[in-house]
Amino acid sequence: MLTRNTIQTIITKFFILLANFGLVVFTTQVWGSEGRGEIALVIANISIITIFSNVFCGSAMAYHSPILQREFLLFSSFVAAIIISLCGAVVFSIFFGFGSFTPLFLISLLISLTTAISSYWLGKNNIRNYNQITLIIPVLILVSLAVLYFIFKRTSLNTVYLSYYSGTGTALIIGIAGLAARESFKVPEIRPGGIKSIARYGINNEFNYLLQFINYRLSYYFIAKMLGMSDLGIFSVVVAVSEAVWIISRSMSAVHFSNVINAEDPIKSRDETISFAKQSLIISLILLVIAVLIPGSVYQLIFGNEFASIGKFILYLIPGITAIAVSNLFGHYFAGTGKLFILRNKSLLGLTTTLILLPVLIRKYQLTGACISLNISYILSSIYLWIYFRKTGKSEK
Repeated sequence: MLTRNTIQTIITKFFILLANFGLVVFTTQVWGSEGRGEIALVIANISIITIFSNVFCGSAMAYHSPILQREFLLFSSFVAAIIISLCGAVVFSIFFGFGSFTPLFLISLLISLTTAISSYWLGKNNIRNYNQITLIIPVLILVSLAVLYFIFKRTSLNTVYLSYYSGTGTALIIGIAGLAARESFKVPEIRPGGIKSIARYGINNEFNYLLQFINYRLSYYFIAKMLGMSDLGIFSVVVAVSEAVWIISRSMSAVHFSNVINAEDPIKSRDETISFAKQSLIISLILLVIAVLIPGSVYQLIFGNEFASIGKFILYLIPGITAIAVSNLFGHYFAGTGKLFILRNKSLLGLTTTLILLPVLIRKYQLTGACISLNISYILSSIYLWIYFRKTGKSEK
């Protein structure tokens, strides 16, 4: 049975999904497939920068929050976020033009800082506060975009980035106020050993996330280069709709990760992992089938005339998307128990597969080839996690 925290998190993620879905619909209707492609590429670059920031702001924050001082964790993550966001913005600006420097820097910084706060609450097993701060971010971004477009008549593509500044910045202020209301801030006690521990865990864990994210989004760069921004815009919507089912496994994984790092019974954690994985499989498959059965005319009505074929590509992605929906639970189990090398190897396997297959299959089958490549990559990496989960289970008995 789903736990209360899991149900609350799924509901929260569902509303997050609606807000993000609203952003996708808004941007496709106003700026079309080409504009949506450009936005998707910039956000993908920002996501890579935040993965580096999450060495201090992400799972490492959650993992260490039960054992290290709050102020020390926050100070470390805030300093790291500033430095890494600045460096990342410079690096990507070199490749994609310095006109994108401001959104790359500001959005990645604001997202990293809010991630640090939400990760702290997750590590303290305060699921309620974690859910609240993760929910208000996309909601505030969507509201800001609507205000800028409809009231202030801002119609340039830069309006999207302004909405991110406003929405994420407001969420950050609310998050800091929430921490202060809970307990007054103190002067941080700088502990070199603590920094070393955070960095070690963070580097190992976020390296896995970086490989995983590149695997998930490498197709964007190949499609942009080989097929153009319009096809990328269409494919990014296909991915957004397909990956929406991951709200189930990600909700379960967030709660499960918090449970694992605070648990004393490894057998109970393994049983919980299997239970969550089975539930994620069933619910995700149902949602994907529904997405495929939606008529193309409905997708055209929602996103625009260029997006009628979305259902067909979602059908192609069902095996891989379902595999990840299940293996997310195994991945968070290993992250919670500190077995990060397994996640690293899984991500390397997936990325290597994608690098080999993606350019060949896109050249031959275009967007269908991208779907085939992702399916093979996702399934192989998921099988790897399942094998190691079974293997470690036998050694713990």
